[in-house]
Amino acid sequence: MRNHRIMRFLLGRTDALGDVVISLPVRERILSRMPEAEVHWLVRPYAAPLLRGLGTVHLREDGQDLAALLRAIAPDAVLNLGHRDQAIITAARAAGVPVRVARSRGRQIWEATHVLWNGRNGTGRPEAMNVLDFLKPWGWEGGWPAPPRLVLDAAERERGRADLAHLPRPRLGVATRSSGSSAYPSAAWWDRALAVVREAGWTPVILSPPEDAPLPPADLRGLLARIAACDVFLGPSTGPTQIAGALDVPTLALMGLTSNRGPSRWAPLGRRVQVLQYPPPEADLSGGMDRLDPRDLLPHLARLAQPEA
Repeated sequence: MRNHRIMRFLLGRTDALGDVVISLPVRERILSRMPEAEVHWLVRPYAAPLLRGLGTVHLREDGQDLAALLRAIAPDAVLNLGHRDQAIITAARAAGVPVRVARSRGRQIWEATHVLWNGRNGTGRPEAMNVLDFLKPWGWEGGWPAPPRLVLDAAERERGRADLAHLPRPRLGVATRSSGSSAYPSAAWWDRALAVVREAGWTPVILSPPEDAPLPPADLRGLLARIAACDVFLGPSTGPTQIAGALDVPTLALMGLTSNRGPSRWAPLGRRVQVLQYPPPEADLSGGMDRLDPRDLLPHLARLAQPEA
């Protein structure tokens, strides 16, 4: 019989990969306050491999009986960390989940037991701190979030090294584009930038998106392994850049300027992260990144490549 003293949390995060990574500090904070707690995840199938070794994972699929799934999981609390998938809170209410935490969006306002009314835009807070707000019912939300950490086993790391073994070091993993609303440089800018870093002695390899990569296709775990095999990772505000930081790979993030798109909210929280912001005006999202001088990458890459003291 289940021990009534052990709380079971279900963290719903059914949006992009980067959002899942940013939410990892919620699990860490729960376990730092209640080590015996069970932390489960509800994510889309494409994100599930990201969470291997980080709790029990359940899949959010279209057309499923979500209330039945939640009855089977039997969580004590559901935290809907995203705001778009409001059906999670509806299903949690139908399933009789005692504690339901959500943002003040739509029907969540009356279906949740605890509603977060504070906004996220313009606060200057990192997004990982914003998701810690979901722990307010327990008084665990305060303080700086622990950097997200992803898990790779020895075999996966060896697989990544083998995939990149033909590339001389230092290797620079690259993500050229974002799948979301964030700005990213044009293909022409990347052509110039990669030529500059090659001339400086780096071996750049595009790892994301897959259609731009020169390597054979890899699954998500394979992408993590390849990122981990790089000496430095470079990319705009996108999932693979967040992944690199969470794998403790030295990371250079290309970011915007405003509080909603810039590093104060979206920069990876990894231990070795540098940020390069493109020049103003911020409103020019379509071409703003192309105003960056590729040579400005080099001092950042040189610093990231230095051995740690």
